[in-house]
Amino acid sequence: MKVVDQITDDLRTDVTWNRIGTVTAKGARALPLGTKHYLLDKVPIVGWLPKYNLRWIVNDVIAGLTLGLLLIPQSLSYAKIATIPVEYGLQSSWLPATLYTFMGSTKGMVFLRQ
Repeated sequence: MKVVDQITDDLRTDVTWNRIGTVTAKGARALPLGTKHYLLDKVPIVGWLPKYNLRWIVNDVIAGLTLGLLLIPQSLSYAKIATIPVEYGLQSSWLPATLYTFMGSTKGMVFLRQ
Protein backbone atom coordinates (compact mmCIF):
# COMPACT_ATOMS: atom_id res chain seq x y z
CA MET A 1 0.00 0.00 0.00
CA LYS A 2 2.85 2.34 0.70
CA VAL A 3 4.08 2.01 -2.90
CA VAL A 4 0.62 2.73 -4.33
CA ASP A 5 0.26 5.83 -2.16
CA GLN A 6 3.67 7.05 -3.27
CA ILE A 7 2.83 6.53 -6.96
CA THR A 8 -0.51 8.32 -6.51
CA ASP A 9 1.21 11.23 -4.81
CA ASP A 10 3.86 11.39 -7.55
CA LEU A 11 1.17 11.48 -10.25
CA ARG A 12 -0.66 14.31 -8.46
CA THR A 13 2.45 16.44 -8.06
CA ASP A 14 4.19 15.65 -11.36
CA VAL A 15 4.27 18.65 -13.70
CA THR A 16 4.08 16.59 -16.88
CA TRP A 17 1.01 14.59 -15.79
CA ASN A 18 -0.72 17.76 -14.59
CA ARG A 19 -0.04 19.41 -17.93
CA ILE A 20 -1.37 16.38 -19.82
CA GLY A 21 -4.52 16.50 -17.70
CA THR A 22 -4.99 20.23 -18.39
CA VAL A 23 -4.48 19.89 -22.13
CA THR A 24 -6.78 16.85 -22.29
CA ALA A 25 -9.54 18.69 -20.43
CA LYS A 26 -9.18 21.73 -22.69
CA GLY A 27 -9.34 19.53 -25.79
CA ALA A 28 -12.40 17.70 -24.48
CA ARG A 29 -14.20 21.02 -23.90
CA ALA A 30 -13.35 22.20 -27.43
CA LEU A 31 -14.34 18.91 -29.04
CA PRO A 32 -18.01 19.72 -29.83
CA LEU A 33 -17.12 23.02 -31.52
CA GLY A 34 -14.20 21.46 -33.40
CA THR A 35 -16.37 18.55 -34.47
CA LYS A 36 -19.00 20.94 -35.79
CA HIS A 37 -16.47 22.89 -37.85
CA TYR A 38 -14.88 19.70 -39.16
CA LEU A 39 -18.24 18.21 -40.10
CA LEU A 40 -19.37 21.39 -41.87
CA ASP A 41 -16.07 21.52 -43.75
CA LYS A 42 -16.04 17.88 -44.86
CA VAL A 43 -19.78 17.19 -45.28
CA PRO A 44 -21.41 20.41 -46.57
CA ILE A 45 -24.88 18.85 -46.83
CA VAL A 46 -25.13 19.11 -43.04
CA GLY A 47 -24.99 22.89 -43.31
CA TRP A 48 -27.32 23.54 -46.23
CA LEU A 49 -29.92 20.79 -45.93
CA PRO A 50 -31.80 22.39 -43.00
CA LYS A 51 -32.05 25.61 -45.05
CA TYR A 52 -33.10 23.85 -48.27
CA ASN A 53 -35.87 25.64 -50.16
CA LEU A 54 -38.52 23.19 -51.38
CA ARG A 55 -39.13 25.31 -54.50
CA TRP A 56 -35.86 23.90 -55.86
CA ILE A 57 -36.92 20.25 -55.57
CA VAL A 58 -38.26 19.95 -59.14
CA ASN A 59 -35.04 21.29 -60.68
CA ASP A 60 -32.91 19.10 -58.43
CA VAL A 61 -34.90 15.97 -59.29
CA ILE A 62 -34.55 16.76 -63.01
CA ALA A 63 -30.81 17.22 -62.55
CA GLY A 64 -30.55 13.93 -60.64
CA LEU A 65 -32.49 12.04 -63.30
CA THR A 66 -30.34 13.57 -66.02
CA LEU A 67 -27.20 12.48 -64.21
CA GLY A 68 -28.59 8.99 -63.70
CA LEU A 69 -29.56 8.64 -67.35
CA LEU A 70 -26.14 9.89 -68.42
CA LEU A 71 -24.31 7.46 -66.14
CA ILE A 72 -25.96 4.33 -67.54
CA PRO A 73 -24.50 4.42 -71.07
CA GLN A 74 -21.27 6.01 -69.84
CA SER A 75 -20.61 3.27 -67.30
CA LEU A 76 -21.52 0.57 -69.83
CA SER A 77 -19.13 1.96 -72.41
CA TYR A 78 -16.28 2.50 -69.92
CA ALA A 79 -16.67 -1.08 -68.72
CA LYS A 80 -16.51 -2.30 -72.32
CA ILE A 81 -13.36 -0.21 -72.96
CA ALA A 82 -11.77 -1.65 -69.79
CA THR A 83 -12.78 -5.15 -70.92
CA ILE A 84 -14.61 -5.93 -67.70
CA PRO A 85 -18.19 -7.13 -67.40
CA VAL A 86 -20.67 -4.29 -67.91
CA GLU A 87 -22.36 -5.13 -64.61
CA TYR A 88 -19.29 -3.89 -62.77
CA GLY A 89 -19.46 -0.61 -64.64
CA LEU A 90 -23.10 -0.14 -63.63
CA GLN A 91 -22.40 -1.09 -60.04
CA SER A 92 -19.52 1.34 -59.72
CA SER A 93 -21.21 4.30 -61.40
CA TRP A 94 -23.48 5.25 -58.50
CA LEU A 95 -20.78 5.59 -55.83
CA PRO A 96 -19.07 8.82 -57.02
CA ALA A 97 -22.39 10.60 -57.49
CA THR A 98 -23.58 9.51 -54.05
CA LEU A 99 -20.34 10.64 -52.40
CA TYR A 100 -20.55 13.98 -54.17
CA THR A 101 -24.08 14.45 -52.85
CA PHE A 102 -22.78 14.41 -49.29
CA MET A 103 -19.22 15.70 -49.62
CA GLY A 104 -19.33 18.01 -52.61
CA SER A 105 -20.24 21.63 -52.78
CA THR A 106 -20.63 24.25 -55.43
CA LYS A 107 -19.90 27.39 -53.49
CA GLY A 108 -20.44 29.65 -56.49
CA MET A 109 -23.91 28.24 -57.10
CA VAL A 110 -25.04 28.94 -53.53
CA PHE A 111 -25.09 32.66 -54.26
CA LEU A 112 -27.28 32.19 -57.31
CA ARG A 113 -29.98 30.44 -55.30
CA GLN A 114 -30.20 32.97 -52.49
